[in-house]
Amino acid sequence: MRKFGLILVVLLFNVSSYAQWKSYYPEGAPQKKEQGKVDDEKNKELFDTHLFNALKAKSLENYEEALEHFEKCIKLDKNNPLPFYESAIINTANGSYALAIEQIKVAIKLDSKNRWYCLLYAEILFSKQDFFNAAIQYKKLIALEPGNEELYFKLADAYIYANDFKKAIGVYDDLQAYKGIDKMLSMQKHKLYRELNDIKGAISELMAILKEFPDDVEVMEILSELYLLNDEKDKAFELFKRVVNIAPNNGRIHLTLADYYRENGDNQKSYDELKLAFKSTELNIDTKVRILISYYQLIALNEEMKSQAFELAEILIETHTEDLKARAVFADILYTDNKFQEAKAQYLMVLEKDKTKSQVWSQVLFIQAEQNDFEGMLKTSKEALEYLPTDPLFYYFNGVSNKWFKNYDAAISSLEIGAEFVVENQNLLLEFYSSLADVYHTTDQHKLSDEYYEKVLAIDPDNVLVLNNYAYYLSIRKINLEKAKEMSFRCNKLEVDNGTYQD
Repeated sequence: MRKFGLILVVLLFNVSSYAQWKSYYPEGAPQKKEQGKVDDEKNKELFDTHLFNALKAKSLENYEEALEHFEKCIKLDKNNPLPFYESAIINTANGSYALAIEQIKVAIKLDSKNRWYCLLYAEILFSKQDFFNAAIQYKKLIALEPGNEELYFKLADAYIYANDFKKAIGVYDDLQAYKGIDKMLSMQKHKLYRELNDIKGAISELMAILKEFPDDVEVMEILSELYLLNDEKDKAFELFKRVVNIAPNNGRIHLTLADYYRENGDNQKSYDELKLAFKSTELNIDTKVRILISYYQLIALNEEMKSQAFELAEILIETHTEDLKARAVFADILYTDNKFQEAKAQYLMVLEKDKTKSQVWSQVLFIQAEQNDFEGMLKTSKEALEYLPTDPLFYYFNGVSNKWFKNYDAAISSLEIGAEFVVENQNLLLEFYSSLADVYHTTDQHKLSDEYYEKVLAIDPDNVLVLNNYAYYLSIRKINLEKAKEMSFRCNKLEVDNGTYQD
């Protein structure tokens, strides 16, 4: 018993001594853990601060500053994919694709199922025109999100840009299998089949749409064109008739029928369809104007064509009452048929509503010049210059008409100013110079007159009118007679049988 008590005392002494030793020499392990925890919290705070500053700088488009903060985030935590992803976005926008790819690969390695990381990788590859690898990434994304239509379209685009149209069609097939018949998808496939010159494949796609939507006029029109390309005219004609029954105001189909009948030698039916096309409010006026312009050269050659041109022009005005193009083209037809007075009346009606039409002002002035209507020309050119003060032609007509009324100072002013506005039109510039030379001669400003005649001959040494006038004026002034003789000789050589130049 005494022995047991002694052992107990010894043990108590040892425990007490150990406790004193521990308090005197503290253990390191728990304190190190505490310190590590404090460091982690500090790093997290720093990371969050730099991330916040980075995103703020990015939103303010301070991209260099943003990249610096993202880099600091990466140094603090290399296992967080977000700074890599955000840096890749900025570097992609800057065109630093190699660096962006490096960064987005790290982000994906850290979080392989994040759709935004994978999507950015695919888009970077697409921007680099690495369409093959972009397609691989889009396929991976589709595996992650099999119902995402946008991804199918992006994958198809990658194949289209890689000129692999068959694979693009395959992608659209997969999407159609998922969502059923879709007009837009079939139209895309039809276009790709046409790129492959597979007309039968294109027809098949359009037929699939019509099976689902039998009254789709747009598809019928395209299909009819394909039938014509495939030399299946009868099938095309059947479709034309269906379209006309469904949409009688469809101007395009009436134009197509007009072509069809003309090619088959039925000119009357062709013209009847053309009139129906012109009556259509759905067919734009520009198409109709282009057709009427094609009649211009035929008006003087063929009475039937002239009659058609006038009838179509009248239909055009009735159908597009408020559009000035209709009246302007009617005026052009009258002008082409030498009905100048009637044409002028139509042009003036256009100008009453819109005074900014340069070509219409020009046509009126040309008609007035044809009619030697110098009073009208002076008035029209003056008004035209109020609205279009940089058009050289209007200055020319103003100068010529002022010269006619012997308003020489006004004529010189208009001609001098107008010549400055002539750009890349040598013929018009010659008209200005020769007119100025004539006016300066009339006002006895011979030095200036001679200068402008010389300017004409420097550009056009064979200008017979100027050679004749210049030579004549020099001879009556009795100066530079040798030069006058040479010019007169040259003029007669150029116009051998013209008595006007033999004086």
